[in-house]
Amino acid sequence: MTDSLLQLARDSSSKKKHQLAEHVTDLLAARADDGGSEESNLLNGMLEGVYGSLEQDTRKKMSERLADVQATSSQLAAVIAADDLPVAKAVLERSQSLKDTDLLKIAETKGQGHLLAMAKRDHVGKDLSKFMLKRGDREVRQTLAANLGADITEAEFEELVKDMPRQLGDRIRHLRKSNEEVLEDLFKDDGEIAAGVELVKRPSKIGPKSWLLGIRLGKTTLNKAVYQLALEHNLLDAVALLSFFSALDMKYVHKLMIRYDSTGIATVCRATGIGAKEFQAICKERCKHLKFPESTGSKWLTNYHMLDEIDARRLLALMKIKLKTVRQKEAA
Repeated sequence: MTDSLLQLARDSSSKKKHQLAEHVTDLLAARADDGGSEESNLLNGMLEGVYGSLEQDTRKKMSERLADVQATSSQLAAVIAADDLPVAKAVLERSQSLKDTDLLKIAETKGQGHLLAMAKRDHVGKDLSKFMLKRGDREVRQTLAANLGADITEAEFEELVKDMPRQLGDRIRHLRKSNEEVLEDLFKDDGEIAAGVELVKRPSKIGPKSWLLGIRLGKTTLNKAVYQLALEHNLLDAVALLSFFSALDMKYVHKLMIRYDSTGIATVCRATGIGAKEFQAICKERCKHLKFPESTGSKWLTNYHMLDEIDARRLLALMKIKLKTVRQKEAA
């Protein structure tokens, strides 16, 4: 396969280069999280080599195809992100391959459309947020204020929220406060948080590994698995599946499941696509475990209906970033 791709790359015709770009993009997208391997490096290098000779439509398709692919190199992501806005938009909004230095450079040199796309990222770092608040127009600044994954200070937020409708500002303020509490609790010892007793393993018809295999083979879904496990009073196995699909360490998902409030576990569930019926089953079982009245579960479900999936994904991404930072400090 490699030899044939290299031969195609050497072909100087525009048609062949477009064929190469489309084929290699598909191959790279299929590698998902497999970044840094020799083959991934080769595929990225080929796309970088032909990128400048491709038509905008092909570049746009590449951007949309690779925006969520972690195997995309930072160099290729940076080239796409610096392109014209119709091409760059998907990568600017979603790609995790972009480095903070590349994002800051784009913020310094590109127009408001590029800044607006960056303001919608799941996480916007402190330095980038601060710069965008200075250079961005009203729409960019308000998008940052509404982005729960934007690292802005309380003072910066309060200044921005003055230009928002009061109800919207109050809602975002409440969400930011709740999120900060969840993030703080992740790093506290078990005895320091308001939570129930630890979950215990219970008998189930199908174990989490078998559920996972079935989901991967397309025989069932995460929603069906979580619903069934909740009916079987087996929240611990539900935690294992939610941990896998959220890519959040199981001990942290477990903490969120036994907390007395529902903000954290609702975030993980919404971000992983758990439906209202399935979350209701989780709420019912959580109420039994925490010895709460069923009316509490009803309130949790009402709040879940109001939780936006984008907000949930952003908070989940922020959790991972915070945890990664803590691990790096501990390892230093």
